[in-house]
Amino acid sequence: LQRNRVQPLIPADPQYSILIPKLGANAKIIPGINAANEREYLDALKLGVAQASGTGNPGEGHHIYLFAHSTNTFSNVSRYNALFYLLYKLEPGDEINLYYQGVRHKYQVTGSTIVDPSEVSYLTRTTDFETVTLQTCWPPGTTLQRMLVFAEPEIGR
Repeated sequence: LQRNRVQPLIPADPQYSILIPKLGANAKIIPGINAANEREYLDALKLGVAQASGTGNPGEGHHIYLFAHSTNTFSNVSRYNALFYLLYKLEPGDEINLYYQGVRHKYQVTGSTIVDPSEVSYLTRTTDFETVTLQTCWPPGTTLQRMLVFAEPEIGR
């Protein structure tokens, strides 16, 4: 019997996926989704996490915007593919891994905020450095507000 065995991080899809160890989240990322087209993003969210069209890719030095469902009950997690239902538990320093074209990119959470759904400046912002924004609905299971979690590349990666 081995103790303290380390589980390898195996992405859902090495071409493009997100893996958040603290939350046990591991999902394919669907790129180029129009966040203003409800039918398009709802179809994408059935398959995984959506990447907003016009935002960057890991390793390119730009803003990466990813969004997914949340839910208020554990029993609905698989029903709604609610991959970000525990996003609120992330704290500064927590690890987020994005796998893109077979390469692992490590990020650290820097903070979070809750905003009104009409506040789109977070989605449309451009940066001259690499940053990740994760978005889900808040409170879980509603569409009243949006929870945003921010992360930056891990230093020394």
